[in-house]
This record gives sequence, C-alpha cells and structure tokens, in this order.
Amino acid sequence: MADAQTVYRLGDAHVLKVSPSAFPDASAEEVERMHVLKQRLGESAGRVVLDVLGQGRVQGRSFFIVPHCRPLATGRIRWRLARWGVRGELLGWLREVCLVADAPDADTQAEFLTSLAALEQLDALPHDLREAARHMAQRLHAGTLQARHVPMHGDLWTANMMRQRDGRLALIDWGGATPRGYAIYGLIRAADSLGIPRRTLARELRWHGERLGDAREAPMLHLLGALGHYARHLGEFPLERFVQMAQRCHHMLRAAQ
Repeated sequence: MADAQTVYRLGDAHVLKVSPSAFPDASAEEVERMHVLKQRLGESAGRVVLDVLGQGRVQGRSFFIVPHCRPLATGRIRWRLARWGVRGELLGWLREVCLVADAPDADTQAEFLTSLAALEQLDALPHDLREAARHMAQRLHAGTLQARHVPMHGDLWTANMMRQRDGRLALIDWGGATPRGYAIYGLIRAADSLGIPRRTLARELRWHGERLGDAREAPMLHLLGALGHYARHLGEFPLERFVQMAQRCHHMLRAAQ
C-alpha cells in the first residue's frame, strides 16, 4: 500500500480506512476525534458523525471501519440537484453547532489574539486582510467583541459530504476536527463548495453573528480567528495555497455582508 490515505470498501455495507505508513496513528487519532466531537455535539448535531464499528492495527498501521455511505451524485444535472438538496441540511447543522459554542473566557481571547497577530504579521497576505485582523484584535482588547470556540470539522468540502443508507447527511474525514474550533470558517467553505447564493450566505452570517454577540462584526472575528489558527499551523500546507484560500474566504464574507 502507498503512503497515501487508503480506503477499502468491504462489501456493500462497510468501509475500511487504513493509515498511511508515514503516519501510522492517523486513523486512531481520527477515531478519537470522532468520539470527542460526537459527544461534544450531542445526539442531534452528532448524527453526522458515523459510528465506528471496529478498529485496530494491521502491519503497524491503525485502521477503523464505518458504515458505507454514498457520495453526492455526479453528472452535471444530478450534481446540481444533489448540491441543492444538501444545502439546507448542512446549513441547519451548522446552526446547531453554533448553538453549542463555548462561553467566552480569557484563554479563548488569548488564543484568538495570537491567531489574529499571526495574520497581521504575515507579509504574504494582502493589506486589507491584515488590517482586518488588526481591527478585530483592537475590538477584542477593548471588550466590544467576544471570542467563542465551537466544534469544527475543519474541511467542509463536497467530497466530505455523504449520504447514509437512510438518506441522512454524513460528514467524513474528521482528521482535522477539534471541539475548540472556530465558527464561520466552515460556513464560508461550505458556501463556496456548494455554490450557496450570496443572499442565503448573508442571512446565515447574520444569524450566526447574532448568536456570537454581534451580527456585523462577530462573523469576521471568528473567520479571521480560524485563518490565523491555520496560519500558525501550516505544516506541509503550501503558503501560496493558504494565502489564496484566506483571500477567497475573506472576500466571500465581505461580499455577503
């Protein structure tokens, strides 16, 4: 097997996911994140996390087994219908996630400030994005905005959106998930992937902003907090690709507001 992520279909009902040899604990770590997120989200919002039916190791690599799900339909017309069909369900799920946001505290504010500083100091980013990060940091320091952590999947792209056998939405690839994540980032990424209309995105941003304390400014604070978090943990992610992604997310939010 190669060092890429390896997924096997086991008959019609199950899927086996095996860690790459370069990262033999990746599947075990993903299972742990799935358990933590499912518990943190609760029964309703946690429904999108598949049940792990078995796990172990093979040739030193961790693996786990989950129910088989079908991807969103392919083909031009079917794809458009599938995207339209999943939009409302995913947006509803993101609202549920926002409702279980952590209460603001000093540690969360300090973490957001560190992330915002990372954006402001990243010369590769355009001036307007860095200025937005500086402005949000000023609002946090002044106490006119509050930062909150929310559970976060981390990669809400159509390839990670599936349908369970009973038709319910399932999300896969929880390797980058965290219970102390950032609101708005997932909404923007999903809107981009699903082609959600700007008017719909604007409505959702207002709703999330109101729950996070400020309908206008809270969405920007939490998006930039997420981008700053990723700027601090680029790892093998190319800087050029990160800058492109950050610019697109920032532009989409501003255009919708």
